[in-house]
Amino acid sequence: MRTRNRVLLVALTLVVGATRPSPAAPAGEGLIVPGQSLAGLRLGTAVGTIYQLPGWGRPDRVHASGSISYMSYTRQRVTVAVRESAVVLILTTNERFRTDRGIAVGQAVSAANTAYGAAAAGGDGRTFWHDAIGLVVITGGGTILRIGVYDPKVFVRAILAEERPARDVFITAQPPAYATQADAEGPKRTAAVVVTLRNTSPGGKVLNPNFFTLVDQEGQKHRYDRSTFSRPDACRSTVTVPPGERKSCSIVFVLPAGRNARSIVYDDGGSLDEFTF
Repeated sequence: MRTRNRVLLVALTLVVGATRPSPAAPAGEGLIVPGQSLAGLRLGTAVGTIYQLPGWGRPDRVHASGSISYMSYTRQRVTVAVRESAVVLILTTNERFRTDRGIAVGQAVSAANTAYGAAAAGGDGRTFWHDAIGLVVITGGGTILRIGVYDPKVFVRAILAEERPARDVFITAQPPAYATQADAEGPKRTAAVVVTLRNTSPGGKVLNPNFFTLVDQEGQKHRYDRSTFSRPDACRSTVTVPPGERKSCSIVFVLPAGRNARSIVYDDGGSLDEFTF
């Protein structure tokens, strides 16, 4: 890794509010230009300028981690990382946005390597940096979950200790068990999911079902169904995962007819991770 004076701090908590479908792409027609821009928003742009840009404006949420502020744009499914009042990293979970070689969220990680060559793996084993061009992909299960751009000529990628709280839980899940049930409102499709949470934080983590969200293939989010508590291994607010340990529990969700689950997200307000089926 080349040494530079300025350091890019990258946290991997970039899914909050980022799984809704986008009705329309902002300026740029959804093009990802490695090392330069994403959907018309360029690296180096001042925060004040972003607020004035059509299709962008004020973010839906701002999350600070170390010296980086992450601005989330829910409709576009884009997160903009800002350091010293300028854009240093842009990431998206939106399948509409593609590089000039057609690489996008939802494709196999191997597609990016075929298009741009081998990438340097980050310390978490899920992030891959194409330093030669300024393209980063974050993966899960061999699939690209997020893709973004940064400027390798100016910023050195690094994950420092102050960023660690953003990545202190890791979840995995078994494929959902689907079933059709009938109640007073008619038939419904349920998805029972067994999740496992590994806690690498210094404090305990709680398997409260309110902390889990299921995202279906259409991007719609679903909270747990109360039938969860009829299961002997149900996720509950009384189940704690001590530091350095892992535990499993199950949650039931109700989906629209014909829908399948795409991913499940754990977010307790301080820690966040997503697992893609």
